[in-house]
Amino acid sequence: MKRIIILGCTGSIGTTTLQAIRSKSLPFRVVGLSSNTRSRELLSLAHEFQAEALCTTGSSLTAVEGVKTYTGFSGLHEMLQSLEADIVLNAIAGFEGLKASLSALMCGFDLALANKESIVCAGSYLFEVAKQHGASIIPVDSEHAAIWELLKGRDPGSIASLILTASGGPFRTLPNKDFAAITVEKALAHPTWNMGKKITIDSATLANKALEVIEASYLFNVETDKIEVVIHPESIVHSMVRTTDGAVYAQLGSPDMTLPIINALGNGHSSLVTPLDFSNLSLHFYKPDLARFPLLGLAFAVLQRGGSSALAFNAADEVAVQAFLGGTISYPKLIEVVQKTLEHPWDQTVGSFEEILALDKQARNIARSYL
Repeated sequence: MKRIIILGCTGSIGTTTLQAIRSKSLPFRVVGLSSNTRSRELLSLAHEFQAEALCTTGSSLTAVEGVKTYTGFSGLHEMLQSLEADIVLNAIAGFEGLKASLSALMCGFDLALANKESIVCAGSYLFEVAKQHGASIIPVDSEHAAIWELLKGRDPGSIASLILTASGGPFRTLPNKDFAAITVEKALAHPTWNMGKKITIDSATLANKALEVIEASYLFNVETDKIEVVIHPESIVHSMVRTTDGAVYAQLGSPDMTLPIINALGNGHSSLVTPLDFSNLSLHFYKPDLARFPLLGLAFAVLQRGGSSALAFNAADEVAVQAFLGGTISYPKLIEVVQKTLEHPWDQTVGSFEEILALDKQARNIARSYL
């Protein structure tokens, strides 16, 4: 029985994980759980899964008899130190998830990582911390999880490129002239995935794919020119690997996060998702339009630029998306805020969490000045 800790257990990834454990009787013992503010839901889940410890990072938590309780990110670190586990799933959304990733790695836990911001913002520093503490980072994002599986047993020298697929979001065919009329409600209407608000908006702008391009570069140690993006509206092909002999290998499956999550926690489980029926299956692929979705193109420029530009990209995007969701800026303005923030010099290479925090704060302040 594998002992696991789930951070961000009340969000989309956490909920999917617990549902899979519940419905498929998977051999996992949930020993620790965290949420941001949903303390009542957290307590209910703790009772159901008989967790040993709980933490809320954004609110107080009532004491529970027989269960260790913690609050705040300092409390989260204490919780991780107090538990014996085989792996930590970090499903905390946004930049805040980086704190949890570092805590898990510093405690020596292998990390199933659904928080792409950890890699985007910390870059090679995150992997250095993992190496120092003998821990592994395993991707949970469906695209990177697919590549992770496709690369197993392959000679790195045989890989020509990695191909990330993108659904294209709700505005894939919308004329550019109509972008100014995009509302929050329209941007949240994703055609294939049911996700949180922030990632759904990022999928509409293709900023999420931009973050995944940056993530792939660090995860798989590949140069910018070895990463491709293709628009695939059906979201059946999760990613592909192009080899030097000219062949392309792909992972196919229904748009269901159960498979990448559970495989990251431990391989060998059967019947995780419904097998594809090819009798009525049509797949389409298109080249991304970087003129209409410039944030995706900006990701490749960020990788070539280096320094702390990826961190600044994420910070500006989080500020702009929050403003868009709040109704204070338009969809085109969201794009503009990120672009203008990246026009500033971001040459410093991060070497500590304190440096990351300082640069993130600086980038957010600059982004807010353009709202």
